[in-house]
Amino acid sequence: MDPMADSLTPASIAFPTLAFIAILLDIPSLVWHAKNRNVAACNLISWTILVNLCNFVNALIWPTDNVSTWFTGYVLCDIEAKILLAATVGISGSLACIMRALAKVLDTENSVMIPTKKQRCQELAITALLCFGTPVYIVLIHYVVQPSRYNILAIAGCTTSLDNSWPALVLVVIWSPVLCLAAVYYATVVLFRMRKYRRDFSSILSASNSNLTESRFLRVFLLSFLLILVFLPSQLYELYRNASHPLLPYSWNLIHAPSTWMNIIMVPQHGVVPLDRWMPIILGILIFVFFGMGSDATRMYRKWWLKLRPGTSSSGPYGQPAASRMQSSNFDQDNGSLASLLSTFCRKRFSWRQLSISHISNRIREDVSRTRSGVDDEPHQYVSINHPRDRRQASPTCTGAKQAVMAQETLATPLCLITS
Repeated sequence: MDPMADSLTPASIAFPTLAFIAILLDIPSLVWHAKNRNVAACNLISWTILVNLCNFVNALIWPTDNVSTWFTGYVLCDIEAKILLAATVGISGSLACIMRALAKVLDTENSVMIPTKKQRCQELAITALLCFGTPVYIVLIHYVVQPSRYNILAIAGCTTSLDNSWPALVLVVIWSPVLCLAAVYYATVVLFRMRKYRRDFSSILSASNSNLTESRFLRVFLLSFLLILVFLPSQLYELYRNASHPLLPYSWNLIHAPSTWMNIIMVPQHGVVPLDRWMPIILGILIFVFFGMGSDATRMYRKWWLKLRPGTSSSGPYGQPAASRMQSSNFDQDNGSLASLLSTFCRKRFSWRQLSISHISNRIREDVSRTRSGVDDEPHQYVSINHPRDRRQASPTCTGAKQAVMAQETLATPLCLITS
């Protein structure tokens, strides 16, 4: 026996470490997309986390090349072999589903404000087919071309066994590249429509039924596009590698012979991890970069931190008690004077919108009106109205000279003074 067989290699240490880090980084993104009911994104992140979990566990169980001491993998590898096979089409189908949804958002010719029940059912069926139908199909059809239970590689662990025949290519191997090519097609459509509607891009997103902002749309698109660039070459390589070997005639009796079914091939790797096992780690890191570092994720991290930090259950984001924060930051409940604005500014409980020119000019105009009328002690009521371009939504109690104040284009949100 090779004396180096029991020694750990750099790959046997780095591989599980990076897989575990990718799992931790992707969990917040999964939680956020689950709250927003983004089925395709949740499916993509779930498959990535699941495969990285398999990589982490396998590298701990089979870290060396000493085959004589290896665990046979009964039950565990039976499950993992199916998971790893389904994950390839699950990730590809999720990418195709995401790109299709983005292309539909920019489809101005066929867009509808309120989809019918039939349209909702069609969308649900397509999403279910791409995200869940193809993995289930692969798991079931794999038995037709499965010559043994599974194989075991050093560090990588459990792998799927596949017959070297043409039905294996047609029934199993080809579907992941096909779904990736479908994702490429929809990505091309998105790029074309983004260029076509580049001037109306923000308004189209606002008018759509999705909750996508311009920043969120671009993050989702760039992430999916990069994942396609990473995942498609690896799947095409796997297809080429399986097709380049001499294909054997297919025989059901030979493939499912009881004498060969229990043959478990154990292969030392000499510290080398197959390329396809690094792909989920790369996908997990890219998911974190695009989804885990955005403003939405940052707000979620802050909420989690405030819940976990002791003594902050009744405190605001600055550690101030909630009652005090409400008294100091609520501009609608104060006396409306400019002094209260400056006081709030000094306490740093403000929003940048409250420091705009229009807001300060409104406060100054109110104080001047009070001084001229000499009715400072008389109660007043201030009603906020919309921008002059939307005057049809203004308060009907503002008439005459008060509407002239509303027509001032230099004020973003004019106020109507109503004397009780």
